[in-house]
Parts: sequence; C-alpha cells; structure tokens
Amino acid sequence: MLGARVVIWRIRNLPAWGTVVDVVSHWLAATHQGSGLLVNRNIKASTSASAAFLALWFGNAPNAAAQSTPSEPLHVAIEALADQQSIEPGQTFLVALVERIQPGWHTYWVNPGDAGQATRLRWTLPSGYRVDEVQWPVPQVFRSGPLVTYGYEGEVVLLQKVHSPDRLSSAPAKLSVEAQWLACQDICIPEHGASQVTVRQEPIAGHHAPAASTALFTAAGERLPKPCPWSTSLVVRGASVVLTVHGIARKLPAAAKVQFLPLIWGEIDNAAKQRTVRSGADLLLTLARGDLRSAPLGGLDGVLVLGPGSGQLQGQGFLLHALASGTDAPRAR
Repeated sequence: MLGARVVIWRIRNLPAWGTVVDVVSHWLAATHQGSGLLVNRNIKASTSASAAFLALWFGNAPNAAAQSTPSEPLHVAIEALADQQSIEPGQTFLVALVERIQPGWHTYWVNPGDAGQATRLRWTLPSGYRVDEVQWPVPQVFRSGPLVTYGYEGEVVLLQKVHSPDRLSSAPAKLSVEAQWLACQDICIPEHGASQVTVRQEPIAGHHAPAASTALFTAAGERLPKPCPWSTSLVVRGASVVLTVHGIARKLPAAAKVQFLPLIWGEIDNAAKQRTVRSGADLLLTLARGDLRSAPLGGLDGVLVLGPGSGQLQGQGFLLHALASGTDAPRAR
C-alpha cells in the first residue's frame, strides 16, 4: 500500500509538464497496483494541493492558451452546432457541443464519480440571448480497481436550449463556446478548446429554417434520460438508503439489469453493490451511502439505467427525484 502518490498531468497549452502531489487517503492507497490509473478522487473531495491546481487550470485555461502553442493534438475534438440556420424573435432553439473522443479515451458526466471532472462550457452570446444548463446524456460506467466513474467514449453531444430576445437585428448572430474537459485513459489530461456557430437573425417571424445537422440533434435527444413515468420514494437507514420505484416491475423483464447513477457526488457509494428486489409491482434498490453519509439526506436525484438487454424498457435511462419520508427536498439542478 502507498501512503501518497505523485500524479503527472500533461497540461495542454502550457509550455511544460505540470506535477501535482496528491496525498491520497488510505482507501485510495488500495487502488489496483497494475492498472496504472493516475487519477484523483473527485476534485470536490481531493486534497487541497491537487484541488487548487486543477481549480487554477479549469479557471484560467483560455488565458494560458494565449501564451503558448499545443505540443501535440488534443485527445478530444470539439464542434459547436445549432439546430436552426435562422432565428426568429423570441425563439427557443438548441445548440450542441460535440465531443469527438479518441479511441481508448473518455470524458466525464456531470457527476464524474470517484475520479475526474465534468466538462465545463462557457457560452458567449449576443445581447439579449440566454442559454439554459447542459442536458447530459446517459453516461457509461467505467470501472478501474476500486474506482467507478461515469462518462463518455466515442462521440457525445451536450445539448443546451438558447432563447433569443424579442427584438433581433438583421446581422448574423455568433454564438461562441469555450470548453474545458478532462480526457482520461491511464492518465488524465486537462484540455480545452473553443468553437462557434453563426445563425441568421430574421427580424420578422416565419423565416426560420432547420440546420443540416437535424439527424445529429435527433440522435442526441434520444440519448438523454427520459422523465420518470413512475412515482418514487426514499427511506434513509443510516449507512444505506432504500429507493423504491413504484409500478416499474410490471413492464421490466425478469433478467433486466438495473443501475442507479447519482447526479450529486458523495451521496451514494459508486463502487458498492446495488441490491435490487422486486416487491409486487415495485422495485426496491438498496444503495450504500457515499462520502456525504454523515450529512442529512432529504432526497435523491439520479438516472435509473435499464439495460443492456431486450424488452420494452431496456436500454433506456430515466431521471428520478425521490424524496425521503417527511421531507420536501428540491431537485438537483
């Protein structure tokens, strides 16, 4: 077992290698020795040195880029797209940040799990425009030794709704995005990039036109978790919780694989076995609490993933919001 380890982060757009000394507590010291995985605990719970370093990087990467040139290509290529070629006053439309990830590498979900950092997007929009939060696709689950993380391989599309103002000029509108992400394989590399998309502005309603990338937006929408059609309840029992999804068992195949992915880091132990029991038409999941187990838990937000497999519901993800008995907890954003 190791008491501490040195993590080497190859920092893109900086002139030299960056070194972070990550003092890892006893539970991470048991990481599988042969995996070669050099990652931190989720940044929210990492030691002050590594957290401060990565906070500096993720907060100032664009400024660093202006001072140097990348030594080699990034592991993730990005592209900004819009689902409309032209925009009317007061229209809501979609923009997308497409990540094309090199084989063998991955990026992270809104809750990265036991390691990693979610992709961060910062849009610069014309005056009067506003953008909603990222709509995160259902992630994959990655396991390496005792660590469980959530993220994406291949190509992932991060959708956001944009709202145009009630009055538009006749000039084209440029929507620019700066993205920062953590690309991981056997090491994790902070990377960043920028992209923009231009749409026509139509001062008079009735002239909007869909973009050529309609198929991409349709496929991206299908990867989003769906609203939960079932009622839920939550019972907190010290070191564990019991999440009940009422009525789902009627349509769920007997051999279905079910997994709950928490939206908020630390509420659930990502690596712990999730015990699933059917009770009539209901499905009960017993989940071990995570690093925030000592904090009160008024509710639980996450994605219930069904699959892979066959059947009416298989291969889908559903957004769940379960309240603990006697509480009125707000939904996670």
